[in-house]
Amino acid sequence: MAIFNKNTLAQVSGFDNPIIAGELVYNQQTYWNLVFASNNLPVDLTGATISASIIRRNVTNIRDSRYGLTFDIADYTPAPSAVPLTITNRVDAAGTFTLVIDEGSWGVIASDPQLDINAQNCVGFSGRIKISFPAVGSTPAQDSIIFLLFLVRSDGVIN
Repeated sequence: MAIFNKNTLAQVSGFDNPIIAGELVYNQQTYWNLVFASNNLPVDLTGATISASIIRRNVTNIRDSRYGLTFDIADYTPAPSAVPLTITNRVDAAGTFTLVIDEGSWGVIASDPQLDINAQNCVGFSGRIKISFPAVGSTPAQDSIIFLLFLVRSDGVIN
């Protein structure tokens, strides 16, 4: 998995926000099992709404620096629609769920020029997981956000 430069990640998530970042291969399917916790104790997700979505981004100036991958990220033109991601295996009491990564459903096609093996810049997506907790008693409603950043590259077989 790629190592991303901290300043590059801060472009997407800010300085103190959690982020899941990874480099994927075109048409790769994978998943992340996540545990939502506070002070090393699981957060009960009962009543919470969990959603996740990503959107295509324009990634340019990719460089492998001493401190990890650096690049610039901007809106993709023409503006695409957000793509919902699947949340499964939810166990509320344990604060766990699985984020499914099915790159084949994101709308990247094999002929995308950014998948060429010699492409200067690869396909990029950013997004978020949003965990919305309802108001309980005197505690107001609260949203927790985990940012997402994925680069998608050719495996050399496709393109």
